[in-house]
Amino acid sequence: MKNHFLFFLLICGATFCFGQNRTVGTIINTEESLEGYTFFSPFSGRNAYMIDNCGNLVNRWDQGTLPGLAAYFEPNGQMLRTYKPSPNGPFTSASNSGGLALVDWENNTTWSYELNTATELSHHDAIMMPNGNFLMLTWELIFENELIQNGRDPNQIAPQGFAWGERIIEVRPVGTDDIEIVWEWRIKDHLIQDRDALLSNFGVVSEHPELFDINLPDLNSSNSHSNFDYNHFNAIDYNEEFDQILISVRNSDEIWIIDHSTTTAEAATHEGGRSGKGGDILYRWGNPSAYQGASVASQKLFGQHGVHWIEDGPQKNKILIFNNGNGRPGTDFSTVEILDPPILADGNYEREANQPFGPENTEWTYGDEISQRFYSPFLSNAQYLENGNVLINAGSLGTIFEINPEKEIVWEYIIPLFGDFAATQGDNINNNATFRAYKYPFDFSGFEGIDIEVGEPIELNPIPLAICDNLNSTSEPIEANNILVYKTGNELVIDNASAINYEVSCYDIAGSHIANFRVGEGQTRFQDSKLTVGVYVLNFKAPLGDSFSRLFVY
Repeated sequence: MKNHFLFFLLICGATFCFGQNRTVGTIINTEESLEGYTFFSPFSGRNAYMIDNCGNLVNRWDQGTLPGLAAYFEPNGQMLRTYKPSPNGPFTSASNSGGLALVDWENNTTWSYELNTATELSHHDAIMMPNGNFLMLTWELIFENELIQNGRDPNQIAPQGFAWGERIIEVRPVGTDDIEIVWEWRIKDHLIQDRDALLSNFGVVSEHPELFDINLPDLNSSNSHSNFDYNHFNAIDYNEEFDQILISVRNSDEIWIIDHSTTTAEAATHEGGRSGKGGDILYRWGNPSAYQGASVASQKLFGQHGVHWIEDGPQKNKILIFNNGNGRPGTDFSTVEILDPPILADGNYEREANQPFGPENTEWTYGDEISQRFYSPFLSNAQYLENGNVLINAGSLGTIFEINPEKEIVWEYIIPLFGDFAATQGDNINNNATFRAYKYPFDFSGFEGIDIEVGEPIELNPIPLAICDNLNSTSEPIEANNILVYKTGNELVIDNASAINYEVSCYDIAGSHIANFRVGEGQTRFQDSKLTVGVYVLNFKAPLGDSFSRLFVY
């Protein structure tokens, strides 16, 4: 029996052996995946979740409002969450936010603020800075008269008579429900147009890549309301070393970097700050045709999301990008890419005269080979992990997976939720999309002082995973080696050399439940007509809740 068992393990590999009917939860789990907890906040649900590698629930935050959209687990042990209060203005995007909150492990809101008026609204993303302040993406209305004065083609102004202008604010939390704005930047201070010399911002677009063309035509990606939402920022990040801000600009298929070392007054001009360029765009990459620096054929990004600087390791200060692939020439497919921008000592970026910003290509890509192909048309992000793996959140698919440096999938999880409702293992899942997902190692500072209890999987009728024998458990492991399972005649025999009494659940290779029974110290014999020749899994659960699984050939 032992030889058959070892042979079966070799066939199964280090992943899972009972996944044929597995449609949700942890699909793949190997020892190469980073040991830690994965955090996500589903797009259509009111809860945020943290799970271990086996898909067991570690924590659930129920906030009663939809996300708006980003959420993070912070080093201070709290969740930073954007959320959607009742709408209070003309902002009609699914990316609306309006609220920002800090929530502790026990689901208590410790601070919140709502920027949700008839003329301004927070949206998409907000991040906590090292100084405890927050950077927030916001929209503000820019009305027709000002748009025309700034050079917008009157025939291209939306029927509403306004546009959503991007504004970034840095806020200091005050008390439990207020803010102080300590820095701000506006896109309307950094525009160029080549239509009318009698209006503001007139110039040659190709000579001013530091400015945004207010008449930029609709480009290749499936842009979001581009007739009034000209930019559609969908991600923000901050680099303390450079004192710079990184933005994903979806509607022109670019990433931008701006200087944060300016004062608010300097940020409205073209001078000042470490760069000497005020609030102008220091660096932009992904689509040089947006500043007439090259043809549309040179476009590299297509509807990207989730861009951020890599914080540590050999890739530090490079930029990780989830390139969704909307409008990519040929077949749409998504890629995850690492970009190494050419930053100089003074905080500016190298650029050859009359050439687009470099480099020509990203230095690392996943998803460009046929064997790696997947497509998430919206949402999504990626994260570079401390062990060199990359976590990829294919957000519109509700699928989170981790790849090793050889680009092999070493962990995969399909969010088992229909909105806020748990799916049953075997369901064909939908409505489980998520904007972002992040994995945190066990020694992450946010877990200090928290009594973590690992529960059951989120999905109903879960199928045990053999590799999850106490993997990632914070408790002492059960003496699993004291259990011997074998067949005698037509009986299943379990020899238990420990003093622990177990509740045992038996499943076949398709994940169907066969029977439950108890195993005490000594020998237990079990016989059932459903047990035929084949491979099975036994899930042993002790009175204190610890559990492990054993495979056997019957």
